Amino acid sequence: MKNIKRKLSALALTTLFASMQISFAAGLSNATINNATGGYAGMETGNNSATLNFTGDSHVNWDTLNVGKGETLNFNAINGAQGLTVLNTVNKGMTNIYGQVNANSGIAKLIISNPNGVLFDGAKFTAAGDVMVTTQPMTATFVDGKMDVTKAAATGNIGIVTIQDSNFNIGGEFNIMAPSINVVETAITATNGLKLVTANGQDYLSAGSINVKDAVRLEAVSIDGNVYIIADKGVVKTVGGGEIKGNLTVKSDDSVALNYVDNGKALHVTGDVNAEGNGVMMYARNTKVDGNLNMENGGGFLEVGNVQVGKDMNLKTSVKSENKEGYKHFVHVVGNNTVEGNVNIDSKHNIHIGNYNYEQGVLLDGSLKVGGDLTAHAQDGHIMVTVDTQADKISLKSDNLNVVSDGKATLTANEYEFSANGYIGGINGTDNIINVMENYIHIPSTVKSPANINIAGGVITKIDTPDNASAYIASKGDVKLTGANAGNINITAPDKFIEITGDGVHANNINVGNETDKLKVDFEGRDYTLNYTNIRDEKVVTINGTDKITYELTNGENGYNVKNPRAEDTTYLVGPEKPVDPVDPVDPVDPVDPVDPVDPVDPVDPVDPIDPVNPDPTIDPEDNENAKILRSFERPESVDQAQPYTPIAYAADLEDDQVDTGVRKNVDGSVTVVRAFPVGK
Repeated sequence: MKNIKRKLSALALTTLFASMQISFAAGLSNATINNATGGYAGMETGNNSATLNFTGDSHVNWDTLNVGKGETLNFNAINGAQGLTVLNTVNKGMTNIYGQVNANSGIAKLIISNPNGVLFDGAKFTAAGDVMVTTQPMTATFVDGKMDVTKAAATGNIGIVTIQDSNFNIGGEFNIMAPSINVVETAITATNGLKLVTANGQDYLSAGSINVKDAVRLEAVSIDGNVYIIADKGVVKTVGGGEIKGNLTVKSDDSVALNYVDNGKALHVTGDVNAEGNGVMMYARNTKVDGNLNMENGGGFLEVGNVQVGKDMNLKTSVKSENKEGYKHFVHVVGNNTVEGNVNIDSKHNIHIGNYNYEQGVLLDGSLKVGGDLTAHAQDGHIMVTVDTQADKISLKSDNLNVVSDGKATLTANEYEFSANGYIGGINGTDNIINVMENYIHIPSTVKSPANINIAGGVITKIDTPDNASAYIASKGDVKLTGANAGNINITAPDKFIEITGDGVHANNINVGNETDKLKVDFEGRDYTLNYTNIRDEKVVTINGTDKITYELTNGENGYNVKNPRAEDTTYLVGPEKPVDPVDPVDPVDPVDPVDPVDPVDPVDPVDPIDPVNPDPTIDPEDNENAKILRSFERPESVDQAQPYTPIAYAADLEDDQVDTGVRKNVDGSVTVVRAFPVGK
């Protein structure tokens, strides 16, 4: 565009006003007014400038309107006039503006209409109010002194608006309306926002039939204000980075590509991005969004790659009725992406969180870091995770197919949910992964997993599969399973704690890997069969549903099956096929025999429990040598001579001033009599 030839004609400006042709001194090159109506109050020219004065709304009809380099065109409300609308329609040729255009504060809306197209190249445009540049033919009628701006009959000659290397400072709203809009390396400040419209029926625009590749193209722009883009045909595209200090809103009936070619430069949007399209593709690449990133495509493919989002990211594909049959909807989250808030992905078909080289057909490294929750829902496709992914909570759901990974990526979260109508687990090999994704293969229930979905540890609150499907999960940290409605669950966590707990876990089978030395199953009302390897003998143990699970010893760690170097500190997880008698609280050496209840303690010989067949004989106090010895001491009344006593122990180390009562009862029921040596003995 920079090489477009500047058409510079003789310095002349002519106007026809009130049916009279009026000539002016040199002011602008190749600009001719043939009629002006309404509040037009004349023109002042000189020094390569022209100033049009207005006291009310006005329609200025130009044959040609061009502002050359070094030239200035001013629109000026005089005599205190405020809130004016000035419509400028151009009849012949494209409008080329290389110089400066100004509109003062009395002009509320300045409109330039040229069906042949408008080019701003190196221009400077300053206006206090709203500005509209359109390729729609416009006209105006006056009723009681008020002007009504309307669109004229549409023509087949609908031009393009191109802005490059220019600077716009608009105090109101800046509207550009054309079937194709290109803005390149331009700085725009629009207090009330920039609105780019290519769609039929929007405001004054009614674009005719025109075949354009790019509806809107913003290249390396710097825009201070909100940007609103409405497109009908062609791609809405930003290229080469740039900055939008405000919100970016795109509503398109075609494709949308944000930073489609970044040239190593990021697109930075300081507000929210809301993009809605209906084309075969939608992109956001190398893009930083300080607010929310919301993208929805009704036509097919949606991709975000290497994005940074300060708040939430919401990605959605949906099928609209006017779409052609056969398009598959695919959401890709590729490269290294960071989202400070939540991520919600809802796809009609596949979802892939991972990096991928389409030309070479290989998976690449990447990551997804989410400050809040990650929720991914594939309605008629797979969910595939092939890069490390981190969030507070991760929820992956496929209504009709599988939730799979490459067996290498690790999911890191505090809480996990997995739901699929097929297989949950890993797939080895790029070719296998791509084959499953692209051909929408339902992995059969008979599959023997060569890999797992890897998690870093945490709580699994949901595993949902059909009764005949399988889930394979490997944890690198302590893991707790609290919820499931599944067929077969295979879970392993080498050298880490595994806990299966609560009444929300339902499955046909739960198979725990060989690393079961830290396993705990604490809900008695199970309905699943548990298969694990017993650490006592390294044999696989099967415990059927509803069977009670107990632990053989009580000195393990918090009820977990624990392997310890010392056998007496080992707790074995066991089932009802080898019931363990509870410890006899009276005689811990002799466990309770359920056939023979707790043996009472023999009061005569506590070491020897009572034998109900051959009880110990009754003790005769007179034959008790201990009792006889006790009689030789003072105060024998202090001792019950009918009780058994151990021989007297003389405590020679007692001091003279210490008084000992002499009788102490031992824990085994016997008594020790302690006396100091008598004085003089």
